[in-house]
Amino acid sequence: MLLKWAGGKSWLTKNYSYIFHSKESLKKSLEGNKSIQFNNYIEPFLGSGAIFKYLKPKNGSILSDINSELICFYNCLKLDPEKLHYITAMHMQKHSKDYYYKIRANHLLEDNIERAARFLYLNRTCYNGIYRVNSKGEFNVPIGDSKRFNASIEEFKTYSEILNNASIVQQDFRESINEARKDDLIYVDPPYVTKSNERTFDMYSANQFNWKDQEELAKILEIKNKEGVHIIVSNINDKDVTNLYLKTNGWNHLALNRANVMSYNADGKKYKEILFRNF
Repeated sequence: MLLKWAGGKSWLTKNYSYIFHSKESLKKSLEGNKSIQFNNYIEPFLGSGAIFKYLKPKNGSILSDINSELICFYNCLKLDPEKLHYITAMHMQKHSKDYYYKIRANHLLEDNIERAARFLYLNRTCYNGIYRVNSKGEFNVPIGDSKRFNASIEEFKTYSEILNNASIVQQDFRESINEARKDDLIYVDPPYVTKSNERTFDMYSANQFNWKDQEELAKILEIKNKEGVHIIVSNINDKDVTNLYLKTNGWNHLALNRANVMSYNADGKKYKEILFRNF
């Protein structure tokens, strides 16, 4: 992956790739078809884009997030991967503690490619790939230990090709999900907020995702569930969260951890994450 992303889902595609199959497509996966059959693909909390990259949707896709810097990065990666790679490489050559904080403090870049390269440089060199902003919306994560960035220009071009048919937009999750139609696929990976602890994570944006949003997300997905949209939701394995996705409404509960171990008992304490699926 080009981005280091706290909460990224590369481990999900590596250890649980079979969750992307319906019963009908599981057999076909042995013949090279690794996903369920769907029309358009929608991902309203984009992050590192690991699921999109794994599925490589052939039809149209809507990739969205409220993070304007993230969306700017993906659009620049799609439209001008060579220039983005070059400027990022220049940042990496100059990398030092002083240089990192100098670039971090420059929040007012107007050129989109420069913004995208700054975003990628900070992402690769900040602490643990965390994205966090202050009350002014300014990135404020301290420097990390990483000093290398080995992604080749060919890798940038490959990402650009995968993004070719995708619409990459900054918008609220409600807008993106409402665009889904019957037989589309939605993958949802919201911030892991619980009813008892709404500040599980520090600020991702000025408009922080909270428990009310968590409840509204489930209600919107339930509407789409009834409309025949394929849905996969990653979330924290919490009783209040699981109660939002009722098995009686067709939601399968798959409790899991980052090792290749899965449990259908959502109360298993060692399983910190849970996946809800309506197929």
